[in-house]
Amino acid sequence: MTWFADNAWITVALPFVLAVAVAISGRVLGRAVAWLAMLAPLSVLVTGVSAYLAIAGGRTPGEGSFEWISSAGMSISAGWHVDGLVALMLLVVGLVALMVMVFSVGYMAEEPGFTRYFALLCLFTGSMSALVIADGLAGLFIGWELVGACSYLLIGFWFTKPEAAAAAVKAFLTTRVGDIGLLLGLLLLWREVGALDYATLLPVAAQLAPGVATVAALLLAVGAMGKSAQFPLHIWLPDAMEGPTPVSALIHAATMVAAGVFLVSRVWPVFEASPAAQTVVLAVGAFTALAAATIALAQSDIKKVLAYSTISQLGFMFAALGAGAWIIAMFHLATHAAFKALLFLGSGSVIHGTGTQDLRKMGGLAKAMPVTAVTWVIGSLALAGVPPLAGFFSKDEVLHAVWSSQPIAGAVLFAASALTAFYITRATMLAFAGSYRGSGHPHESGPVMAVPLVVLAAVAAVAGFGGGRIAVLLGGHAEKLHLTTAAVSTGIAVVFIALGALVYKRGVFADSALESKLGPLWPVLGRAYGFDALVASVIVRPVTTFCSWLYRTVDRVVIDGAAEGTAWLANRTGDVLRRMQMGDVQWYSSLVVTGFIVLFVLSIMWQRIVGFVGVGG
Repeated sequence: MTWFADNAWITVALPFVLAVAVAISGRVLGRAVAWLAMLAPLSVLVTGVSAYLAIAGGRTPGEGSFEWISSAGMSISAGWHVDGLVALMLLVVGLVALMVMVFSVGYMAEEPGFTRYFALLCLFTGSMSALVIADGLAGLFIGWELVGACSYLLIGFWFTKPEAAAAAVKAFLTTRVGDIGLLLGLLLLWREVGALDYATLLPVAAQLAPGVATVAALLLAVGAMGKSAQFPLHIWLPDAMEGPTPVSALIHAATMVAAGVFLVSRVWPVFEASPAAQTVVLAVGAFTALAAATIALAQSDIKKVLAYSTISQLGFMFAALGAGAWIIAMFHLATHAAFKALLFLGSGSVIHGTGTQDLRKMGGLAKAMPVTAVTWVIGSLALAGVPPLAGFFSKDEVLHAVWSSQPIAGAVLFAASALTAFYITRATMLAFAGSYRGSGHPHESGPVMAVPLVVLAAVAAVAGFGGGRIAVLLGGHAEKLHLTTAAVSTGIAVVFIALGALVYKRGVFADSALESKLGPLWPVLGRAYGFDALVASVIVRPVTTFCSWLYRTVDRVVIDGAAEGTAWLANRTGDVLRRMQMGDVQWYSSLVVTGFIVLFVLSIMWQRIVGFVGVGG
């Protein structure tokens, strides 16, 4: 086991090799390539366990680096480094990715792109590991861009579907906005420090000039906000649900979207040097948590409910970061990965069993899908923060940290917690309670899809008790349960779960009742406050209009006109010269004489011009 901790590069190399192996062996192995692909997340999980055991035993895992770029006295190295933060992320990535791959064997069984799908999952696993184990921001940025590329390919997996293709492009372009901020932050830190490896950069972060530290931290925060779908760069994540549901569980609920939280935690000394940047992160996180929770209330697509829930929970993590509690943010990241991956896979099981994502066409699934129903309820209660499930412990610490730092932001998070309990109860009642409203014949998923649900449900049930171990692993200390905060948050969860169950015992008719009471606010929530339309009218349309004008005017008229005009002129000149070739000797003689006369006259004129200039000089 110690070999894996000392050679963490295997978590990148093996998945990349397996991605190629799966891609080229699909025709030979058929559906068996899925089991070959599972070696990728398994290697990540084993490395995470090995690293945890090594660190818990007081031993520092091995590390290594190599010179990546060397030019004109400039040198950038790339390598790997394992500490408690890396070990935790490897455990999260490895476990979730493994469960998603097992689940996908059943969920994607009939898909023609089966081999391509698992090759991409291997590629993503290796890319996410590269981001996590990197010993500096240069290596992190490479992994950061690779996971973005994998996300694009997996969101657009069904590329013949226009909505999926558009969602992939939207995700790619939106996250690139954040990536520009990240890149500029890297360049600024490089200019100030002269290095990007953590061992050199982080110890001197406190010595940065206050203005430099603030600008660098804010630029890094922009990158984190893009990847973790925080306002105003959140718009890509709901559309990303066009990809296969297991992809949503892996990339857009548990791992890639958490990369922003990991980034801020990884370079925490830079943020610690800038209270202003922490305040911005706190404000963005609190606002996003509440706004996304309100939007989730009115969604009829089960995956959209979970998508906005993910945005909201990431907002909780950002608020904790802004409050200076990065260890607590990472604790919530770990627990959230378990119960949100569980809920997404549970929604996949529901979609697989009913053939629809529309909550209005479900109902009564608890009888037809008992395993899915029980595991879904466990995930829902964990999300709502009901003790003793994982979400209760981590959310309690987030609420306490934010309330202690900024009571207004803490009150916002308490409100978001109440809405969380209500909207997840709504989704549960619409999907599993009452009678079936669809037209098909719902059925329980097979064992290959049920086993990952059970495993993740077990983790979601007990992971909260590991909060102390996680804190120690990350260099902190175990927090005691804050009884007042726990009592208030539990009371809020129980009350709003009961309220949700009471309101939605009527099924879909409750939506109509709420719409009549809320008036125009309900459709506004359903349209996510019209932010997409605002972005389309303020940014997308002006840019596309300007680009169309550039195409019609600059490209077609000026550039193409110059190129095509040159060709036309050469063609016309050649045509004129061709007509002069008549085969008439007298005509040729006349041309020769005329040419001689012209050249003679020009030479005399040139001599006079030169003489005149010489005299004048």
